[in-house]
Amino acid sequence: MRILAFAMGHAIRADDGAGLAVAHGLDALVPGLEVLEVPELRPEHAEAVATVDGVLFLDASVAGTPGDVRAARLVPRPAREAILHSLTPEEILGLARALFGHAPPGALVTIAGREFAFGEALSPEVEAALPLAREKAREMAAGF
Repeated sequence: MRILAFAMGHAIRADDGAGLAVAHGLDALVPGLEVLEVPELRPEHAEAVATVDGVLFLDASVAGTPGDVRAARLVPRPAREAILHSLTPEEILGLARALFGHAPPGALVTIAGREFAFGEALSPEVEAALPLAREKAREMAAGF
């Protein structure tokens, strides 16, 4: 089984790098995992999504109490009509289906952040949540 993980965020924006941090070591927990580190989701990512058996989206969130981990299955939806450079995970799945005929199962795993200013260190809350976020990602991938 081939699983693709989009580790999203900016490592130089403190907790915005949470998705990147979750991805580190995740390949040891999820067989067949390929990780792509991206600052944002772009329309051209739909082609890669259409070729795999499942896709994880790993990201930081501004919603919730810092350190909160959330995991949810995703439902593909059509991309917004405007020409955009950044899309949601659901829109990437929808584009994969519309353009390439296949949208694999997808899941989003997020950690709520506290600090998004310039800096490379994760907040203590996000750092402490990394093991749980990796476990949630593993659980989601096992359900593909």
